[in-house]
Amino acid sequence: MGAIFWTLIVVHVALCVLLILLVLVQNDKMGGLAGLGGMTAQSAFSTAGAATFIQKLTRYVALALFVVVLLLGIMATKKAAVSQGSVLQKEATSTGQSGILDDSSPR
Repeated sequence: MGAIFWTLIVVHVALCVLLILLVLVQNDKMGGLAGLGGMTAQSAFSTAGAATFIQKLTRYVALALFVVVLLLGIMATKKAAVSQGSVLQKEATSTGQSGILDDSSPR
């Protein structure tokens, strides 16, 4: 899981940089992330509705970034759930001495 996680981290950073560049390249009208919804206040009553290639690419890159962030979140959550527990408990169970750390022992 480590190689996949770090590969997704690299893809995440690349998608972030690409999305920033795509937003900066676009013009002010219907450009940027405001155009992801399809319509803005200026285009609500106009006939110019065709999206350019850069706008479509921005939508796909934003969607891919969202998917990668979800995957990274799921993987990090699973990794954190697996790694919970005391180091002493893990060591005791691996050496077969788990009875030493039981809470049922008198104090």
